[in-house]
Amino acid sequence: GNPKGIQDVCDLLRPDVVFINRQGGSGTRILLDYQLQKLGLDADRIQGYDQEEFTHMAVAVNVMSGRADVGMAIYASARALRLHFIPVAEERYDLIIPDACWEDAKIRLVLDIIVSAPFKRMVGDMGGYDVGEAGKVMGHWDGQRWL
Repeated sequence: GNPKGIQDVCDLLRPDVVFINRQGGSGTRILLDYQLQKLGLDADRIQGYDQEEFTHMAVAVNVMSGRADVGMAIYASARALRLHFIPVAEERYDLIIPDACWEDAKIRLVLDIIVSAPFKRMVGDMGGYDVGEAGKVMGHWDGQRWL
């Protein structure tokens, strides 16, 4: 459930809402700070902004236990603990491989795994991930630009 009716980042400034944060420098924290800056919101007004955790699951545990009302984490952690989830953003992850390593057996093994049906099924079962383009070569760096 969502007993406090939290809908977006603006609700984090409400006096009745306790937030649990990710550590400074984490991608999640950078995203939150960017959203706050974009909206002209003061992080100092967020109760719990200074309370940090180092993993998505730790954030979710804080919410599940009632220590916090809300935190930013990935869908898979919310789903694992049966918590309400409100999407804030989507991001793409790319694996960048230098040409010199392209034929390395270990790299080839990683690529074989990420294009395999069992891997895609397992990641899909976690929830929150689109693996439709997993393993697809998205471009090639020629030394000056992406092709």
